[in-house]
Amino acid sequence: MWFLGIDIGTTHVKVVGVTADGTVLPAERRRTPVRLHGGLPFHHAEDVWRETADLVAQYASGTAAPHGALGGACVASFGQEESVAVDAAGREVHPSLAWWETGHGGALAPGVAEWFDSPEHYAVSGMRLRPNQTPARLAHLRAHDPDAWARTARWVDFGTYTMWRLTGRWAAASSQITHSQLFDLAGLVPDRPSMDALGVEPGLFPDVLPTGAPLGEITPGALGVRLAPGATVHVGGHDQVIAARAVAAALADAEGAGEAPNVFDSIGTSEYLMVTTGICRPGRRAYDLGVDHERSWLADGYVLGHPVPSGKIIQLLAELFFAGDFDALFGTLGGEARALPSLRMTVSAMDDTDQGLLSLDGIPAGATPADIARLCLDTIGDRVRGTVTALCELAGTRPRSVALMGSLFRRPEMVAHRRSRWDTPLRVSELAEPVATGAARIALERATDREGAR
Repeated sequence: MWFLGIDIGTTHVKVVGVTADGTVLPAERRRTPVRLHGGLPFHHAEDVWRETADLVAQYASGTAAPHGALGGACVASFGQEESVAVDAAGREVHPSLAWWETGHGGALAPGVAEWFDSPEHYAVSGMRLRPNQTPARLAHLRAHDPDAWARTARWVDFGTYTMWRLTGRWAAASSQITHSQLFDLAGLVPDRPSMDALGVEPGLFPDVLPTGAPLGEITPGALGVRLAPGATVHVGGHDQVIAARAVAAALADAEGAGEAPNVFDSIGTSEYLMVTTGICRPGRRAYDLGVDHERSWLADGYVLGHPVPSGKIIQLLAELFFAGDFDALFGTLGGEARALPSLRMTVSAMDDTDQGLLSLDGIPAGATPADIARLCLDTIGDRVRGTVTALCELAGTRPRSVALMGSLFRRPEMVAHRRSRWDTPLRVSELAEPVATGAARIALERATDREGAR
């Protein structure tokens, strides 16, 4: 028997199998389908489902075939920021604009936008308003496609849609639903003032279940693979939360049941910092810093998160100063940096694209590209360290250790540089495909729990 983890990402759909004895099978992936409408990229839930189901069938008949029937599954996906409108029969009536586009800007009336970015709303939802998220997307759909809006029965993220196709039951993960900014973070119930401000009803959203909750048995024929009796879908969640869960467990196991990290630093096109906590207090300081609050993989747990555009800046530095040669860029991290007291680097806010990524002031005569790049990398490292400190203070904790995740932390120069500027233990995750692997492990763990309870 084997267990399936599905990771629906914005660029790729990935699947990983874990056998009944815990062996992780090789991952497989396909491009996430994208269609252009009016020159803009959209994700269609039905397209993504067909690609996912086909990939799973291929995986079951190949990589997982020697391990028998499928015993269960778990689904993780990119954030609820991307959701689709479906009718009462589950048919998609409007696709999702890709998250990196900002085509829904200005859809909210000024007074509504003011509410969704107010400290009062933040104290309930734990999220500040950003462009192109559920409030703006729903307002845009209602204003620009009234026919589709009239047929809309539910607003669902891609993990929710996939779980519905697998089981016939609608449910959203607790780590996803609060990204709608329409739910109470602590109680996981609809926030009436926010619903009223947007003019929507709670029935627009699925039931909310925590990570690991059983949703239902896989419908025979849904995937075209051989199913074990009682093969069940368990709720996954937001991809970054499922990845952190998997990395924490892997690092603890690798070091002999050591204490799991409570800080996670994941770098890709951006660097996203997460601190786990049992405290939910979205107050004024967190509001001013723009900290995200979401539910963790624990029923009573939370994750405080904050993005830093490090990955984009690193790519820009490589292109500006080293013709795209990352080896040359990271070569600047060796040895002592040259003192350039007049040179200042300022990093712009993550969502303030009008301000650009960074500003450089006071470049002295004689400064080399290597000097400038080194100062920028030092500044990024210090800024990330400062953000981690602030997140831990808000979470009422101290960093036990920081788990480093993502491709750039596979570079030893990058890790050594961070160690030289931080005074916190850093642990590099070697876990491949942590989202899909983490989801598969949830399916295995819950099936083992059920078996043990019999």
